[in-house]
Amino acid sequence: MLVQFSSAIAMQRAIQRIHTLVDAPFLKSFSLNAPKSVDVEYANGIKFSLSAEFLRVYSPAADGKIRSIGGEKVISGRRHVGIMSAEPIGNYGVGF
Repeated sequence: MLVQFSSAIAMQRAIQRIHTLVDAPFLKSFSLNAPKSVDVEYANGIKFSLSAEFLRVYSPAADGKIRSIGGEKVISGRRHVGIMSAEPIGNYGVGF
C-alpha cells in the first residue's frame, strides 16, 4: 500500500506517530534525589540518572532558551541549580 503525503511535514508527523505508538517506553519508576538529580527507569530495564544541571541546560522551557550571538545556549548559574520538588503535568510531563 502506497501512501502519498501532501507535504514533508505531514509525512514527518505520521512517522512520529508510528514511532510513538510502537517504541513508546513504559515508565516503571521516577524518583527525585533532591536537590541534584532525578532517576528514571523504564519497563525495558533502561535507567537514567539526570542531573539538575543537565535538565536545566536541555529544558524545552521558554526561560531555558537564552541564546548568544553564536546561537548556542548560555545559561548562567546552571551549576548551582537544584530540584526541590517534582509534580506531574498533564499525561506525561513533569514540572520541577
